[in-house]
Amino acid sequence: MEQERGVAGIDPHKNTATIAVLDRRGGLVDNKSFPITEDGIDELLTFLLGIELMIDRIGIEGSGFLGRPLVLALVAAGYDVREVQANRTAERRKRRRRAKTDAEDAEAIARETLSDPQLPPAGKHCALSPDVWQALTVVRDWRASLVLQRVRLLTESEAVLVTLPISIRCALPSTSRVLPQLQALAAGVAHPGTLGPAERLKLERLAASLSDITTLTARIKELDRQIPAALGELGCTLTELCGVGVVTAMDLLVEIGDPCRFATEAQFARWCGIAPVALSSGEGHGPARRHRLDLGGNRAVNSVLHIVHVTQVRCHPPAKDYMTKRLAENKTKRQARRSHKRHLANIIIRHMWTDAKRLTAAASAHSPSTP
Repeated sequence: MEQERGVAGIDPHKNTATIAVLDRRGGLVDNKSFPITEDGIDELLTFLLGIELMIDRIGIEGSGFLGRPLVLALVAAGYDVREVQANRTAERRKRRRRAKTDAEDAEAIARETLSDPQLPPAGKHCALSPDVWQALTVVRDWRASLVLQRVRLLTESEAVLVTLPISIRCALPSTSRVLPQLQALAAGVAHPGTLGPAERLKLERLAASLSDITTLTARIKELDRQIPAALGELGCTLTELCGVGVVTAMDLLVEIGDPCRFATEAQFARWCGIAPVALSSGEGHGPARRHRLDLGGNRAVNSVLHIVHVTQVRCHPPAKDYMTKRLAENKTKRQARRSHKRHLANIIIRHMWTDAKRLTAAASAHSPSTP
């Protein structure tokens, strides 16, 4: 007799995770909570083995963040683990006016997993050189934090600059950029003269902000010098593509992780929100002729692809020819842009597949042969 099949959904949090198991008809079989510790993960795997169902898929919300330890353990145990976006379960709960508990959330995640077999693979990890990939992830997150701090200081400094006396502002460089004006103040271009205590405090604040901005810029440049070596160890050659620099390549590697977890270009495009969504009415049973933007998917990768698209359209002849061809097919500029981003997604994932195969072959060549 064939074993009955089912799916599971996991709602992870900082210290605990709740799992719900459904049969293939959508009936709730069991749910339970576990601590996110080594013993708790072992208990979770034992719980799954004790279920009298063959688990086809396990959906996890936040698989790249709070649920990452669970994803690594479940994938190592041979389970098919999928990512369930938080907005999907929120819409389901709002539509059905359901309560907000960990058990309800885990059941909603399981129902989304059951209803959509095409959910993207869960988690972000690197099969080869995981230590280097983790270090690159730390560099990316640290760099992003430093950039945000630098932008905040520049924005706040601009708000202070416009409140300085006219005599000081007129002596500063006539530019919309904040940093040259701060540097001019530090160099003594403007002669403040007799100032009140409030104006003197403003100048002291601007001098301190310039010092902090200089320190942040130096740290960002120091991190940037570490990126090429890490990309080389991971076998990344994305920088060979027009519009992809070392920082862009780092963002793609960190967000995508192991590219081999995507079986097809279409699966990758759906995961990063590049594949268009059909928007059809009154067109019969044939293929849809109109589409709209997919607001789901990984928005960070989607943003990177948009930046690469803008760069290539400005200075890359093949991209210009592609856009011209699409516009000649009576597509709008927006439709042509989406088509080109979809084309770029195919190019990037194929490039990453090639890099992964090359890195795997190199690792196999250097590994000691087994007798």
